[in-house]
Amino acid sequence: MKKIFYIAAALLFLLMTGCSKNKDLISLNEDDILAMNPTIQWAVVIEPYAAFRKEASWESSVLDHCRYGDVLMIEGNAILDSFTDSSSKEIWYRFDKGWLSSSSVVVYQNKYKAQKASADLMK
Repeated sequence: MKKIFYIAAALLFLLMTGCSKNKDLISLNEDDILAMNPTIQWAVVIEPYAAFRKEASWESSVLDHCRYGDVLMIEGNAILDSFTDSSSKEIWYRFDKGWLSSSSVVVYQNKYKAQKASADLMK
């Protein structure tokens, strides 16, 4: 009899833990037409602080700053010779506040993926 009780208790425990709600769900906003647009990419900042540059160059003046976990819509990009090695290329992304190097961001195909990645970074 005890054996059946333990089996039933174990099955009940597994049933209860398997039905827990996922708290990491991202709500989809149907009014945000840019969030799932296949022609628009999104970036998440992975540096503690990053400086937006006036042009796609490390020597260019700083216009503004962003922080770790910020989600940004990419408006364009440029592929240039690397500052440290002219035989390699460096990608720069244009945002509404200026340019950031690809070393400062991770690119995602839609806003929701970028928001999920940002939330995971902040845990």
